[in-house]
Amino acid sequence: MLVGNITYAQFGRVESLSSFDDRPIHFGFFLGVNAMDFGFRFYPDPISQNPVLQMPANAAIKDKTEQYYRGRSIRADVDPISPGFSVGIVSNFRLAEFADLRITPGMSFGSRQLVYNDTINQDILSGLGTNGLDEKSYLNIPSTYIDIPIGVRLKGKRYGNLRPYIYLGGTYRIDLENKRVAERVFHMQKMGAYVDFAMGLDSYLQFFRLSTEFRVSLGVDNLIDHSVGANENRIPYYGFAIERLTSNVFSLVFYFE
Repeated sequence: MLVGNITYAQFGRVESLSSFDDRPIHFGFFLGVNAMDFGFRFYPDPISQNPVLQMPANAAIKDKTEQYYRGRSIRADVDPISPGFSVGIVSNFRLAEFADLRITPGMSFGSRQLVYNDTINQDILSGLGTNGLDEKSYLNIPSTYIDIPIGVRLKGKRYGNLRPYIYLGGTYRIDLENKRVAERVFHMQKMGAYVDFAMGLDSYLQFFRLSTEFRVSLGVDNLIDHSVGANENRIPYYGFAIERLTSNVFSLVFYFE
């Protein structure tokens, strides 16, 4: 009943900001909440058969890996999904009556708790201190992203003070956090590209336009880092089980323009 009354009120009254969409360019800002997730693809068992460990230079690491795991199957997932938040600015360029170009740079803050299916080997943990790693099987991976999105918003017909739309675009993200959270467990790349899909609803109020949008941002780059370097304290033993790792971000965003 409440939704129906609000919708009726939007349709029934005089249109607000009737010439808003005719502006060639306008600006604003946004606030949002997000949930970050990972997509995994694992190497077949055992971990010691990972192609990275077949390199002659990594023979000693391969021996240690076989010693630690002894053929065990190592898998991981994100649980639970933790909320984060996003903030940024909006630059909107009118392309046509039903299409806009949108550039919305900002920052996103969040974290993922990686859960392994087995207790992390205590020999690997020795000397690490806390570093975000639980004594058992949990690894907390915080992220502070600089987001650089660009895309096209395709708008429907305006009905009273409401107008639906869909959004298609892409985002390049740079993570400012240290991606070697636990040096001997897991390494990640700091940068990656994403494909964005969104749908939303514009509400034209008396002094500004409020847009509510649900966005899905799917990573396309493999973020797992198998490089080991010269320091044995940086060997990502539990990362060797992962063949491909992608980052996904789901957001509910409120735009004020």
